Amino acid sequence: MKLIGATACLAAVIGLSASPAGAKPPKHSPQHELAVQKCTEAYEAAAAAAHAPNSPKGQARKRAMHAAAEAKKDCIAKAPK
Repeated sequence: MKLIGATACLAAVIGLSASPAGAKPPKHSPQHELAVQKCTEAYEAAAAAAHAPNSPKGQARKRAMHAAAEAKKDCIAKAPK
């Protein structure tokens, strides 16, 4: 019985020690992450403006939200990789 516990413990230790060596590098550069964050902030500001109490309703709001989403998509596409 103790052999199974020791084996499981040893496997866990080996698994934990191998994790840092097999860690993947970041997918995007810090400049890309910062640019995406700024794009997201601009989108959120536009979305908040479109949903403000005195903002247009109906199709005008829909067009404003669509334009904000397209602007965010273009902004992220232009962000440095």
